[in-house]
Amino acid sequence: AEVSAEDIARPAVIQALSDAGITRSDIDSAFISHLYQGEVFGQRLLRGLRFPEIPIANMENACASGSTAVREAWLNIAAGQAEAALVVGVEKMSRGLISFVSADVELTLGNVAPAQYALAARRHMHEFGTSAEVFGKIVGKSRRHAERNPNVRFREPVTLAEVMQSRPIADPITLLQCCRNGSGAAAVVLANESWCRRHGAAAIWIRGVGLSSFMSDNEKRALTNFGGTRAAARAAYEMAGLGPDELDIVELHDAFAPGELLHYEGLGLCEKGGGARLVTEGTTSLGGRVPVNVSGGLLSKSHPLGATGVAQFAELTWQLRGTATGRQVEGARVALAHSQGGTGLEAGATAVTILTRD
Repeated sequence: AEVSAEDIARPAVIQALSDAGITRSDIDSAFISHLYQGEVFGQRLLRGLRFPEIPIANMENACASGSTAVREAWLNIAAGQAEAALVVGVEKMSRGLISFVSADVELTLGNVAPAQYALAARRHMHEFGTSAEVFGKIVGKSRRHAERNPNVRFREPVTLAEVMQSRPIADPITLLQCCRNGSGAAAVVLANESWCRRHGAAAIWIRGVGLSSFMSDNEKRALTNFGGTRAAARAAYEMAGLGPDELDIVELHDAFAPGELLHYEGLGLCEKGGGARLVTEGTTSLGGRVPVNVSGGLLSKSHPLGATGVAQFAELTWQLRGTATGRQVEGARVALAHSQGGTGLEAGATAVTILTRD
């Protein structure tokens, strides 16, 4: 039977409200992230769930839509316009490559996402001696994590040989190094401090947020730098008063395996050119110094665009609460969420958020 986007999103909303121990009438505003679900989708979704008349905003910021929606809900609460806000991310995806209505010149000429990441991967290999196998090892790590997550689409372990021998997509990227298109939804509730105290909620704090769009298209660019990631991370760290050395767990945008390694460097988890070392030493694996994508990441979950960023916040909330059974990062207190999207070698939008347990 045909499943609508509303059908996909509805259980996520119900579960988020249940988790918070509240009802529809406790929500003061709602922010709904999606790319392809049509006009006023949030209103259609929440009307079907019999929500009262509240302000509803639909957010589109490419693959960073979900994280942008969380940011807007946070600002809405900080401005005193709401005590409790609902964020829902949803996407019903079609088959094939992600399509963009307004393609830039590079995309029109064939520089689609796999080609972008392949260019960056090849340049990293040239500049820093990174091996193609390192990117394959990232996939193996993600699948090992995914085995522990019941919410993940692809939970079967894969060997390095299987990754490297899967169908070539854009050298050095192979099929298993690419995230899959997949439909899905996620939802979270944000509230102010007094609301949390009244409801006895264990607070997970948003300490810093960065949202960046890298605009220097007329400048010479380094293929291995994702400028949006660096700028958004810098803003988030500064606002939070924390640095990358203090992170306990990271959920980042791994649409392609080389992207994960490049974002290690952009987020300051290591020096420029040092991403391969984090992989080979197990630093970013569960049990390592700073586990990355313990959820399984996009490589295991697939990538429902509007939902992806919101799902990161759900995972990190469970981790900071200490309730991520089977995949818990012990003692996690500081977390980072990173998502990016758009066309071109630099992301159209990148969001980085720092969360803490206390």
